Amino acid sequence: MSKICEITGLTQSQQDKWPLSHSLMIGESKLKMENISASSTEELSKDILEFVSKQEVSKSVTERKEGIIKHLKRRFDIKFRGSKLTTFGSSKSGLGLRNGDVDLCLEFSGEKPKKVLNKIARMLRDDGMEDVTLIAHAKVPIVKFVDQRSKIPIDISINNSLAIYNTNLLKTYSDCDSRVRPFILAIKQWALHRGICNAAYGTFSSYAWTLIALHSLQTSNPPVVPNIQDGSKRTLKVIDGTEYDITMSDKPTELLMDKNSQNIGELLINFFESFALNWPWDEKVLSIRSGKNITRNSKKWKQQKPFIIDAVIDEHNVRLGKHSLPVEDPFDTMHDLSRVLRPDGAMEIREEFLRAFKILSEGGDWRKLTETKFPELVNDTANTDLFEDLRKMESQDVKEILEDLQSELSVLESEIEVRNSERKNAIDMSKALRKNAELQKAENKIANTLKPRREKIEQVKKQRDSVNNNYIPVHWIENEMSKVFQRLTEDVDLMRAPSLQKEKELFSWFFELQSMHEHSKKTRELHGEFKKLLREQKTALFELDNVKESGKDISVLGDYANFDDLAHRLLLEMNPMHTEKRKLKREIGRLEAWLRISGRKGGAKKNHHNKKRSKKNNYSKKRDNINVAEVKSRAAAGGSLSLSDLDTLLSSGGLSSITKEQTKEDGNRKKKSRKKNFSPHRGNRGRSKKGM
Repeated sequence: MSKICEITGLTQSQQDKWPLSHSLMIGESKLKMENISASSTEELSKDILEFVSKQEVSKSVTERKEGIIKHLKRRFDIKFRGSKLTTFGSSKSGLGLRNGDVDLCLEFSGEKPKKVLNKIARMLRDDGMEDVTLIAHAKVPIVKFVDQRSKIPIDISINNSLAIYNTNLLKTYSDCDSRVRPFILAIKQWALHRGICNAAYGTFSSYAWTLIALHSLQTSNPPVVPNIQDGSKRTLKVIDGTEYDITMSDKPTELLMDKNSQNIGELLINFFESFALNWPWDEKVLSIRSGKNITRNSKKWKQQKPFIIDAVIDEHNVRLGKHSLPVEDPFDTMHDLSRVLRPDGAMEIREEFLRAFKILSEGGDWRKLTETKFPELVNDTANTDLFEDLRKMESQDVKEILEDLQSELSVLESEIEVRNSERKNAIDMSKALRKNAELQKAENKIANTLKPRREKIEQVKKQRDSVNNNYIPVHWIENEMSKVFQRLTEDVDLMRAPSLQKEKELFSWFFELQSMHEHSKKTRELHGEFKKLLREQKTALFELDNVKESGKDISVLGDYANFDDLAHRLLLEMNPMHTEKRKLKREIGRLEAWLRISGRKGGAKKNHHNKKRSKKNNYSKKRDNINVAEVKSRAAAGGSLSLSDLDTLLSSGGLSSITKEQTKEDGNRKKKSRKKNFSPHRGNRGRSKKGM
């Protein structure tokens, strides 16, 4: 069992992990600021400025980033009509590292942000992007991913309009003093290489470190930068139903009373000394909006449980209590950027501040200060050369790799085809069984009508028979009633008038016929209803037999839900296979493109030494020109381009050559078509001068 410190409660492994923090907590820390010579601070400044000079983004990286953004814009224009994609963050403010992430804001109305981000995540996975991560529960939900070739990390948020104002604020701070950008980049480089600049891993985000660095410049003595958001005249802006104070001074440099003359090395040492020896977060909140440390009580950001040390000891805790190391957002003042911190992340931040101060106080240099702790989290070089790994390989080796990949692709496609067929069969069976289930419902419905109708038939039959003992046809009664009525109402000769007795008998007979008519009419109606019910019962029995016949063969195959589950499982199996298929096809296209390029280069050398092959090379060149023209034509028309097409395009002049050459080609094509147009047409010859 590992030894546990009685004072801190940390295990031996945790003590070894954070030795400087542990020494400080038990009162054994010996850290103190030594007298650092001016030459040391100047050397540190020189190293930082040299590092910053290498942070200028190269043309190839810029083009790659612009290409990714253009690709995303095209995809979003199709998928989300009326959307707008805007770049913001450090890549826009100039406070980002050379290979830092690109922050994009998709402004879009109509759907909830989380739903839109889910769609974007699926789209990015289909495009083959790497490490696609949806962070849906953040204050500003985002999708993070890495471009599969260049390894450039990109974050996309939805309707994050306030971030655009944050970007403008940071850009204004950067323009205040020439030391701001190098200082912030130095802090970011240190945090990145020491593994404490990644919100997804429970440490501060790059944006949070920018605010922490700016706060240090505001609180230096004298300040390097002023509080730009200070002033009596306020600017308010309503964004998504919430009002924000986005006030920024037009002339920030005029707000400074005294000028700070420290070099960047001195500012950096002061930064680490302040956080190592005078840890500000115990009672304070870092706020560049205020230009100073403000108290937790005034902000009402009291540190909530579990505290850092308690959360570290309890291994089941993955989150800290609110406001552990509070950093206030300059516009959204209710947003604390420490909400992403995890217990281990907070301890790592504390340890790295102590380590940095110890190195600098002992005369350590920039290289040791920024020594990479987790290489897998650092991307120092963007890969803009699609064929970097192939340039030193022999063509035959590339061909062998290509053959292996093509074979692998063939096997994978066969496996996908088999699963696709199985899934189709499962879906068909599910549909059939669903239909059978519906037939079963219909059968039950029909069967449920048989018994009540049978009872009704018996009841009607009984009523009919009870009144049908002396049934006389209705039509006979009606004829007889008509005759009697006519005899009673006809004109008669007085000499031949019927006797009173005869008339009584006729009236009596007429009334009796009326009674018989009602009786017979009722009997006829009951009989008609009886026959109707019999017909309905017969039809229902016929339908029931048909339903039973339709479902009897398939009912033995099981429940449709089982086939639904099978189809779903097969789909889940195929999704990663489709992703792997796309990767293989892209890699195959890349290798094929390289073989074509290297083949052309080799052909050019041979052509220089051997004139006998000129015809063959001319034919190859002509064919290549046709391919280039075809690719350019497709690109100009907005068609899709493969990786090999893109290589062909780049090797023949790039995108800028499309418009002019395509226009010229279209003009030549039109002239050629007019020359060969022999179809009959009237033209102007058929018009006489008189008719003009």
